[in-house]
Amino acid sequence: MMRIIQFALGLAAILALAPLAEAQIGRSGGPLDVQAQNMDVFDAEGRILLRGEVDVIQGDTRLAADQIEIFYTPGGNASTTGGFGDINRIVATGNVFYVTPLERARGSNGVYEAASDTVTLTGDVVLTRGENVITTTRFVTNLTTGNSSFDGGESGERVRSVLFPGSENAGGSGEDRGEDTGE
Repeated sequence: MMRIIQFALGLAAILALAPLAEAQIGRSGGPLDVQAQNMDVFDAEGRILLRGEVDVIQGDTRLAADQIEIFYTPGGNASTTGGFGDINRIVATGNVFYVTPLERARGSNGVYEAASDTVTLTGDVVLTRGENVITTTRFVTNLTTGNSSFDGGESGERVRSVLFPGSENAGGSGEDRGEDTGE
């Protein structure tokens, strides 16, 4: 009986994630489609902990990591939408991938901040766009403006870029974006 209750609560929590409309991990918006091996909801704290091959998809954007924590305003808009409230921040740790239709970024850690509408990757960051590659220790992209910055972070390491001017493959292929190309 206890197992059925836990399953029902977990299922309800997953279904309730769909109306989290204020989170924007990508430019397209829409509901978050979340998958993980384990999920714990700490409603009083306004926190959801996802562990094990976590995959969050919103429109055409994907955030994947070993672990992702979603911080939200408890109550928030839950009374009108049945959701958890507005998302304030998403923290991803371990093998973080941030994939858009044009870019694929990998790092050790990632943070989405709703207030500034930014995604920050840190660690050994590698960003690819078609054939172009940038390596750094800190990458920040503003989802509102589309502007990005790269720096060596606290380590002071240099940013390295290999750029192919006039490359016809500026957008990359489905394989570059981590998508199944069906081959």
